[in-house]
Amino acid sequence: MKTVAVMSLQDGMQLAEDIMVGDKVAIKKGTKVDHIVKQKLTAFKLLTVNVLEAEDLAETYYEKIRVSEAFKDFQLKYNANLAAYKVAVDSFIYKKVPFRFVDLKAIADAMCPDSISGKRLFSYINIMIHDEADLSYAHGLNVALICKKMGKWLRLSPEECETLIYAGFLFDIGKFMLPNDIIWKPGKLNKMEFDLVKTHAFFGYHLLSKFGLDERILNATLMHHERCDSSGYPQGLQREEIAPFAKMIAIADVYEAMTSARTYRAPMNPYQVVDIIKDDMFLKYDVGIITTFMNHIMDEMIGNSVRLSNGMVGEVIMNNSGTIGRPVIKCKDDIVDLSQQRDIKIVELI
Repeated sequence: MKTVAVMSLQDGMQLAEDIMVGDKVAIKKGTKVDHIVKQKLTAFKLLTVNVLEAEDLAETYYEKIRVSEAFKDFQLKYNANLAAYKVAVDSFIYKKVPFRFVDLKAIADAMCPDSISGKRLFSYINIMIHDEADLSYAHGLNVALICKKMGKWLRLSPEECETLIYAGFLFDIGKFMLPNDIIWKPGKLNKMEFDLVKTHAFFGYHLLSKFGLDERILNATLMHHERCDSSGYPQGLQREEIAPFAKMIAIADVYEAMTSARTYRAPMNPYQVVDIIKDDMFLKYDVGIITTFMNHIMDEMIGNSVRLSNGMVGEVIMNNSGTIGRPVIKCKDDIVDLSQQRDIKIVELI
């Protein structure tokens, strides 16, 4: 809500609080402002009143974020930095102009200052909607921002954090050599299309290897689709053969892809992501990295209101250390422990 001078009230605004005269309610909370309401407020000699904002009227978690002034400011900054990143990528792809890491660092620092929480940052980037032509650029920018948080969570050194961020910006560069309609095809790829997509790791590696970049960035570019159970590509490497930075980028890549909005689907929430990948989470990904990453994501969710698959609504009050994504929910007078009630799951943040 916000405070507005009575003389500045506009028709249609809704009062955020009851207007009291003595011990009686003179005008009820939620009343819409019109000329009669303004006359009454003036007669009560009130100078200011609190009115509801769009964020207060929104019903779901993402709706509240989308209409907030803070998100609108972030969106303006994001679009400006995305444009700068696009210029850097296109200059590299089409003119072979080397990336200036000082410029990439400036983008990451501007979009992800230390003051912003992971919960707020991830929520913001998750609800951004992009034109199809911008999806690959936005994916690279988002992964770099996720990597900035991930580096801190994994307690990497400042130098390692910066290198991981650069890897986030560059790891998918090979996709810019492929047709956009295949890269962002809504449905399942056929074998020929998938075989083509799998070449982007080699394309990216060979593009970047000509510029004397840090080996950790090159390895992340080449190996970010490798999986610890040898099911990945392009080489089907085993767990111990995959470079550490590639293991980190793999998690940031998958998480961003699943939680960001697409033109054909809404963003998934973190609990939906865990529910989808839980069966092979510790087989395909590095156990230490994904456990640390997802535990921090889950910690950011404490205090959120959620809707359960049984229709109940409640607040996340505690995470269960042994079962990622199955927290304890307070629903009115009931406590629901999802680690014990396995038939119930979180379906929505509200």
